Amino acid sequence: MGNIAANTDNVAVLVVSCDHYADLWLPFFHLFKRFWPDCPYSVYLLTNEKDFQFPDVSVIRTGIDVSWSDNLKMGLQQIREKYILMIIDDLFLLKPVDTAMVIKICNTFVLLDGNYLRLNPTVRADKKFNKYFGEVSKGAIYRASTVLSLWKKCILAELLRPGESAWHFEIYGTNRSDAYDGFYATWEEWLSVINCVIKGKWRNKAFRKIRAFYPGVDLQNRKTMSYSDQFYFLLKVLRANIFKIVPSKYRRYVKDFIVAGKYDYRLYKDTPRNQ
Repeated sequence: MGNIAANTDNVAVLVVSCDHYADLWLPFFHLFKRFWPDCPYSVYLLTNEKDFQFPDVSVIRTGIDVSWSDNLKMGLQQIREKYILMIIDDLFLLKPVDTAMVIKICNTFVLLDGNYLRLNPTVRADKKFNKYFGEVSKGAIYRASTVLSLWKKCILAELLRPGESAWHFEIYGTNRSDAYDGFYATWEEWLSVINCVIKGKWRNKAFRKIRAFYPGVDLQNRKTMSYSDQFYFLLKVLRANIFKIVPSKYRRYVKDFIVAGKYDYRLYKDTPRNQ
């Protein structure tokens, strides 16, 4: 892998969770170890008050559940690494990770002193930067998406606001991110995951996959989606796919028009500054 692979001390993996999702931890880390057994980074699990024992996983407890953003900001203070690769607890790995390539990409980003790098291009970069990743322009929708994202820790902490959920952070944190340069997304998917839980319920497809990979684990503590749940979820997926037809630079304006001011997707108004 060369010298570029040696610098892994600046990055940590942070699995963001809370005690309400404790039933996901064992299957999550079982598949994490199965598909990324040679992960070179320190791995942390963010919880509230519950402990969890698993090889090579350190638990960060934040106490009483205040909000997603409050818990995360408190947890960041207990991590020594400069960058964190944030993974949400209901995104389970499903394919082997190309560790050499992930290290190379992450180190290239760290050497740039970048602020944000999404390793799953669900919203693609809109400007060419290098062969690994492109730039996500200011004004792009979900510019600060939490999905499989490598963050400079201090920038993430600055973007967090008390009381926000992960969903609200992806809207308002994205607006606030317009004050910063150095936001990127990879051209390819380097961490293949399945979103397992929607509104507190197992997706049926995910439930079956996890049971097949890990038949001994008890997944019955959480309900599965009903037929109506699945129908409305598929409608949302269809709507999201149609929305991708809109050119990237107009998506925030279109989204703001659709929700009729219920949420503010508009561009950040403060003077941009570099970090």
